[in-house]
Amino acid sequence: MDAQAPLVLEPAAVQWRPFLRAMIEEIDSLTGAAERDEMLRSVGRRMAKSLPLTSVGSLEMLELEINDTLESIGWGTAALTLNEGQRSLIISHTGLPRIGSAGSPPGTWLAALLEGLYESWLSQQPGSDPNLTIRREASSTSSPIILRFGRT
Repeated sequence: MDAQAPLVLEPAAVQWRPFLRAMIEEIDSLTGAAERDEMLRSVGRRMAKSLPLTSVGSLEMLELEINDTLESIGWGTAALTLNEGQRSLIISHTGLPRIGSAGSPPGTWLAALLEGLYESWLSQQPGSDPNLTIRREASSTSSPIILRFGRT
């Protein structure tokens, strides 16, 4: 699967698109961006609980576990790199499912969900520091989505 290719929905998933589009529009009309993003982070944390990763001992193995799990749900791929100067882990996520142009930048409505998902997955790994958090880097493009896991 090409990491840059848009998500191809199976027939069962296609029937959910009108519902998801309407739900996104309703959520956006009822909340501000901050409230919506916090709700999506919470959904991401719940997803991490239902899709736990195996505890691993290296960054390479963690990337493999994350990508195996993402592939199982059709949610793209991740590349992990250490930024030693900033003492943080950089996550470059491509292939996030899109619901049309929803989100800012367009096509990234679910990006805040990734924050909750990755923060939960990383905090469950052996030796993780509970003081570390995840932040999405500002971008004008929809892919890749860059997340930074470290001290704020």
